[in-house]
Order: sequence, then C-alpha cells, then structure tokens
Amino acid sequence: MTETVFQDIKFALRVFRKSPLFTAVVILTLALGIGANTAIFSIVNAVLLRSLPFHDPDRLQKVTFNNPGVGLRDVPFSVPEFEDLKTRAGVFEDVSVVWPVSANLTGAKEPQRLELLVVSPNYFSMLGATPQIGRLLGAEDFSIGFSTAAIISDGLWRRGYGADPNILGRGLRLDNDLYTIVGVLPPGFRHPGKTVAKDVEIWGTAGYSADPFPKPARNVRLLPEAIARLKPGITGRQAQARLDIMASELRQEFSSDYPPLAKWSIAIQPLQQSLVGDVRPMMLVLMGTVILIILIASVNIANLLLARASGRQQEIALRLTLGASRSRMVRQLLTESLILSLLGGLAGVAAPSVTLGSILRFLPHGIPRLSEVRVDGVVLLFALLISVLTGLLFGLAPALQSTRPDVFAAIREGARGSGYSAKTNRLRGTLIVSELALAVVLMIGAGLLLHSFVGLLQANPGFNPSSVVAASIWLPVPNDPKADPYSGIAPQTIFVREALRRLRAIPGVDLAGMTSALPASEQAFSTALSIEDRPVESSQDLRAEAIRVTPDFFEVLRTPLVRGRFFTEGDEDGKQPVAIIDETTARRYWGDRDPLGRRLRFGQIPNFPWLSIVGIVKDIKHDGLEVDGVPHIYVPMYQRQGRTVSIVLRTSLPASVLEPQIRREVQSVDPGLPLFNVRSMREVMDDSLASRRFSSSLVGAFAAVALLLASLGIYGLLAYMVGQKSHEIGIRIALGAQPSDILGLILRRGMLLSSAGIFTGLLLAAVAAPAIASLLYGVHPIDPLVFLSVPAVFLVVAFLASSIPARRALRVDPIVALRDN
Repeated sequence: MTETVFQDIKFALRVFRKSPLFTAVVILTLALGIGANTAIFSIVNAVLLRSLPFHDPDRLQKVTFNNPGVGLRDVPFSVPEFEDLKTRAGVFEDVSVVWPVSANLTGAKEPQRLELLVVSPNYFSMLGATPQIGRLLGAEDFSIGFSTAAIISDGLWRRGYGADPNILGRGLRLDNDLYTIVGVLPPGFRHPGKTVAKDVEIWGTAGYSADPFPKPARNVRLLPEAIARLKPGITGRQAQARLDIMASELRQEFSSDYPPLAKWSIAIQPLQQSLVGDVRPMMLVLMGTVILIILIASVNIANLLLARASGRQQEIALRLTLGASRSRMVRQLLTESLILSLLGGLAGVAAPSVTLGSILRFLPHGIPRLSEVRVDGVVLLFALLISVLTGLLFGLAPALQSTRPDVFAAIREGARGSGYSAKTNRLRGTLIVSELALAVVLMIGAGLLLHSFVGLLQANPGFNPSSVVAASIWLPVPNDPKADPYSGIAPQTIFVREALRRLRAIPGVDLAGMTSALPASEQAFSTALSIEDRPVESSQDLRAEAIRVTPDFFEVLRTPLVRGRFFTEGDEDGKQPVAIIDETTARRYWGDRDPLGRRLRFGQIPNFPWLSIVGIVKDIKHDGLEVDGVPHIYVPMYQRQGRTVSIVLRTSLPASVLEPQIRREVQSVDPGLPLFNVRSMREVMDDSLASRRFSSSLVGAFAAVALLLASLGIYGLLAYMVGQKSHEIGIRIALGAQPSDILGLILRRGMLLSSAGIFTGLLLAAVAAPAIASLLYGVHPIDPLVFLSVPAVFLVVAFLASSIPARRALRVDPIVALRDN
C-alpha cells in the first residue's frame, strides 16, 4: 500500500512538471483561499476560541447589576452590594471590583497620562497571575481607601524604567499621590475586560470606603464593574438562581433603595463571553466569508480539472484498458488533487506567518486579545484540515467523472465525442451554478454591510465635525482631599476659564470650548434622574447621560438650538442651576409638553439641587453614530464639577500643528497636566466606525474576488464548450447560420446558467442575511436596493464573460472545423 502511494505521488509530480502553468494557477488560487482562511482563523481562534490565559478560566464570571424594568443594563453598584456578593451570595470563591480610570504620572520630565486599573486585593490571586519581578497585590495591601502598593505592566517597566531589575521600591507619583512599585507583571498579562483607551499600565487597590471615595451607602452606587470566580462544583445556572433569590431578598429588605418598577437584579456571564460579545458577530461573519471564498475557489479548480481531464482521456482510458481498476485511478487523481491542495496550503500558511503583523494593524483597536494572535499549532492543524478537505472537495467530482466506465467503453469503440462532453458540461454547469450562488451570497452580504456603513457616514451626528480639533486632559484626584488643587467647583472653574482664554489666543483658533464627553466617543456618564412634576415616574429610576460643557461648546460644534437658550458665562456656581436637554430627552420624559422651565435633578437624594431646563438642542451622537435614542442632559461646567475634560477648538489648522501649542497653553496654567488624544473630530468619528469600516472593507474585497472567480468560471465553461462544439458550430455556419444565431447559442447557455446561479444565491442570501442583522444600521437584512443591484451586477458580468467565448465562436472556420472532426 505504501509503495503504491509513493508511486501515485511520483506520478502526480511528473504530471505537474508537464503543465507548470496549470499547476501554478491552481496553487496560487488555493494559496489565496487557504491563506485568507488561515489568517482570519488565527484571529478568530485568539479572540473567540482560545481559553483565557488564566487559572481555570471557565469559572471566571463577569457580574452585572441591572434595572430591567426601565431598560437599563450594567448599572453601577454600591460598596454594600459588593459586600453582599462576597459574603451573602455563597456562590463565589473570589470577587473583585475592576475600575478602569485615567491617572496623571508626574515627577518625570514630562507629565504623562497612564491607564490605571483599581481592583480589589484578591484580583491577581483570583486570576492565578504570577509576577515577573517582585510580588502582586494581596491581603496585606487592603485599605479602606487607596493602598500605596502599585503593580506595573511589562510595557511600562521597559518603556519608562529601561527594564531596570532594581525597580522594586521605586516611587511612582500618580495624581500627586506617591505609590510604591512592588511588582512587575509578565509580558503576556492583559486585563480581561474593557479599558479606558488602551492596555492597562498600572494596577492599584482600594477599599472604596474612605477618601477619595464617599461614605459607603446602599444607594451610593459608584463602582462600575466586578468579576468573580465561582466556587468549585457550582455551575453558572446554579449561581444565577442563587443571585436571583438574593436580589429578591435585598429588594424586600431595602425597599427604599430599590424602586419596585426598576426590578433591580444581578446577572453573571462567563468572562470570556462578556469580553468578546460585541465583536463575536463580526468575527463569525469574517470567518463565514473566507469559508465561502475557499468553496468558490474549490469549485473553480474543479472546473479547471474537468477541462484538463479532456486532454487526459486517452491516458486514463489506456491505463484502465491495461488492467487498472477504477478505484485505483480515482485514488491517483485524488492524490494529485491533495498534493495541489497541500502545496497551496503551505503557500497559504506562509503568507499569514509573514504578513499577520500587517493584517493586525488594520484591525480596529477595540477588538480584545489581539496581542494573543499568532500562527500556533491549532492554526496549523486548521490549515492542514482545510487543505485536505479542499483537495477532496475540488478533486472528487472530476476524478469520478473522468473514470466513468461508459465513457471509456465508448472511447475503446471509437465513438465520436463518446458522450463525454455532454455529461461533463452538465457537471461543469452545475458547478458554475453553485459557484455563482455562493458568490451572490457573499456579494449581498458585502452590499448590506456597505449600505449600512454608507448610511452611517451620511447620518446626521448632531454637529459639524469639520474644522474641529479635540484634545483630552484629566484633572487629578489625590487620595487626600486636603491636597486636591481641584477640590470643589471654584478651582475647576478658574482653571477652565483661564485655559480657554489662552486657547482662544492661539493664532488660527476661532472658538474654544470644553466638555466632559466628546461626541462619538462613549465617554458620557449615565446617572439617575428625578423629575419634579413626575414623582411617580421618577421612582422608576429614570436615567440619562450627564455631560458637562462650557458656554461655547455648542457653538464650536455648531449644534442647532431647537428652543430656549445656550449657556452663558453667568451660569456659574451660586446662580440658578440650569440644564439643557436634547430632543430625545424631551420626547421621552415630557412627550407633547414643553420642558422649558421645568425642573429635574440627578439622583434621588433630597439635598441635590433642582436644575431648571433653559434650552433644547438637536440630538448629538455621543455614544457612537450607530446608537440612537439615548437621553442626554447638559449642565454648565461652571456649576458641576468633574475630572474628565476634553477640549474642542474650531480652527483651520490641523491637529498635528496645534498639539504643541495646546499642550503649552494648558501646562502654562497647570504644569502637571498631561495632554493626550489630540486629533480632529473627523478622526474621532472615524475611530467610532473602525470596526464597521474594517468588516465592510474586508468582506467587500472578498466579494470582489468571488465575483472575479465566478466570471472566470463562466468564461472557462463557455470557452470549453466552444472548443467542444467547434464541429457543430462549423456545420451550423456551413448550413447558413447567421452570426446572431451563433452568438445566441453561446450567450443563451451562459445567461441561463448565470440566472440559475443568481436565483439560487438570492434564495440562500434571503435565508442567511438575518444572521448579520446585528452588524447593520438602518438597513433591513432583506434590503431591496442590495437584493436588486447585486443580481444586476452579476448579470452584466456574466454577459461580459459570456460574450468573449461567443465572439470566439464567430471566428470558427467551417472548413477547418469539418476537416479536424
């Protein structure tokens, strides 16, 4: 058996040497398909399939607090509620708060903005992490406020400290507080969750019960996220059932803190699932796309093999006549196909190994675990599997067709045509219909994504991003309130006003404003509302996103005022508290009534001030261009304090030119403030669309490849048919057939096959399109524009591909055709 396998391989290699062009075309086609599958699978494997790199990752859960009665999910929770998870739930081995924030690194040559994650002391032990140097956080670091211990990432250690092995014990000043570095994490450690902007660089710990945090209370909900590890032997379903019971008990015990209509609840979700939930649909669509590409490529190669088999009829017939069995010949032909697919697979694997770094640079930064993408054993096994399956897929039909007994019986008897061409043409026609159907499905998917993306680009964001430059700063929050230079509204107002005065003086800057949340950046803070003249509804935990702005903010962005007025410099601390709402807030909470002059306040604490509504503005897409219907309430920056500040400038200058000037003016007011994320508002909006742009561009590129392969398949089939029917065409011409008759004969065949493939593809697409509904915005999965335009494109391409062989048929010389046949 082994000897015959080697014989088949040697014979296959001799066949390939005799037709190098054919071999190269097949290998390159396979390299394209297998390479695309390998590259995308390596990303899907790292992001979706590979377990989190922590101890016993299946027991790790994300804990969320929700108010489903008012449609709110993942709301903040309080310190007492966190203690309930640890001591009362009875299902968790460990629970940790995770609070991603910004921090200012001072004391260096230049102040820097760093990503800080504030966690509970058991965070690292829960994940099973080990340090590269020193130790990690533990029970000895517990503090009711902030602990002074700090853990730094490998990246910060190398970038900021030159990988100094004597780093332990070094001081680190964050937001004017001195911390001590006690450990360095290994290079591969990443926080398993969302961060503010990039990878976490510093980890600290706190008890969240002393300065700078407010006094703990059940209704003081400021903790943003929590992760937990289930106890051994407890399933997620059992844990959820116990949490449901606990939430019900808490609602009854503390009824004043849990409005009945809000239906406050606790939910858990596997940590890995929560981490990749937003990108899962996009990853699956990309994987499905490349699988369709390899299927289309396989069908095309099968057609090539069928065409090539016509030149090997005598060879195969002779071997069968000399005693070779049909199974032996099928095995020989399958061996040739498998060798081709394995060679294509080698080329396909080599390409991602070299170019994967470049591919990753084009991926949106919001996709988790991209640092773990690599071509590992699982990816290589996948490449081998898909190579073998591809070889069998495109090789089996030609092998069986080429060794049919009736074909060679006819050849031995000397029959003209042997009936081979008719049956082969039927098989090739079926393959072309299949190829076209798959290509139509892929093209419709690309069309839906593209239509959705174009719709987002054309959507009104509620402001004019042209000629606007944005930058961000973070006002420090020292642990000791007495050392806080920005404690209270007065010092923050002084800083903002002076910084704006200096920014307006920069040559080329027309207007300057500040906000706590840039549009399209998901920075807004959600808070509970009370509405004065709607006390019953206020008990339902109404919410809106609160955004602090300076008076010129709306003018900088050119957001239209619907009614009322904008803020003025006189809207400051000590004056009547005021607010501006957007149209969504007005519709949702006041309906047909006029909200101007009415009052609301944040939270349900009686001593919070009432805000009078003085204006209504057009909706601004603060949460991303694809997010609609989120209520926003704007308050004067001079009346409400906060630490997150973004600068917006209306200017004709690019961000790169303005950056050093903005930094100079901000640091002339406070030398310890770093400036970061300096970019145009166009770039901010582009970043919010990065994942949609990537998926639509990549699927569109693959759809174009599918269209090209399908057109080549139609052309190849008709060119083969013209060659096979040259005798018949010659007779028709000799008997007086007109050119239009010959053109009609070929074009009719091509268009009939194309129509069948397009119709089949439309039916498949109608079934498959709802699967990508979550990736669409403002576009129905069965979009008439896409479902009409894609068939039109394919019909045009099919006509062009068919017209070339048809014109070639007109050049058939009847005398030569009759003589040769």
